[in-house]
Amino acid sequence: MNKPSGDKATLKSEVTEHGNGEIRKFFDDMSSGRNETINANPVINYEQLLRGRTVLDLLEVKPGERILDIGCGNARDIIFIVQMGAQVVGVDISEGMVKAAQEEVTSKSIKGVTLQVGDATALEFPDAYFDKVLCSEVVEHIPNAAKAFSEMRRVLKTGGRLVISTPNKVSWYGWERYWLWEKILRRKWPHPCDEWRSMAEVVNLIENSGLKVLRKKTVCFIPGFIVTYFVLPRMLQSLVVRLVGAVEPFLRRLAPNRGYTVCVSSVRDEW
Repeated sequence: MNKPSGDKATLKSEVTEHGNGEIRKFFDDMSSGRNETINANPVINYEQLLRGRTVLDLLEVKPGERILDIGCGNARDIIFIVQMGAQVVGVDISEGMVKAAQEEVTSKSIKGVTLQVGDATALEFPDAYFDKVLCSEVVEHIPNAAKAFSEMRRVLKTGGRLVISTPNKVSWYGWERYWLWEKILRRKWPHPCDEWRSMAEVVNLIENSGLKVLRKKTVCFIPGFIVTYFVLPRMLQSLVVRLVGAVEPFLRRLAPNRGYTVCVSSVRDEW
């Protein structure tokens, strides 16, 4: 005998909440010493600096704007946005990350920032409330990404901009993660939820939510993470960063959809 649909909905909700609990714990555990971890590895530091510069360029912050940073982490992007004259609301599913973000903005005496724990699939803001939304390196960690995109569109004003970045499944990193690491080496990926997507898949999610793509690019052409993260000494990591940094503009033109990080800006039209 089939269960009533209400029971199925309850079961689905329980499974989702269990998954969210694992995600929260993962990022709570990461929240302490995150900056030190990034700064200790020249390759990771290069990735994060390039990601940050790219999403801020796509966001085109204007003084006085109200901007939502979903998955704000430890305020890595918030401080730069506020320095450009905007007001920022930062939301993260991890209480540990929100606490780290609060400590960061307090230590730098940053004003104009509101931080809170929240779920990207159930944003506690009115319709058409924000001028812009940033969601950087987050959608891969959201089990129901389509719902999150719907919510991000809802809270955007007409003409408002959404900027997304996420790891690229068809990059060299993606090949190492999905084929070498998981299929050949049979290693378990440490994240409880980490679904990388190609540029085409990201664009599809954006357009299906009712947003119009404005600009798109991929960045960071470091040759994979297994050797560069775990094998090379720091001196050689720095050398790789300098070499890749020198040829990065050429590689973007040669293989525009193959960089490690997919970055897309989109706009909410009137309809």
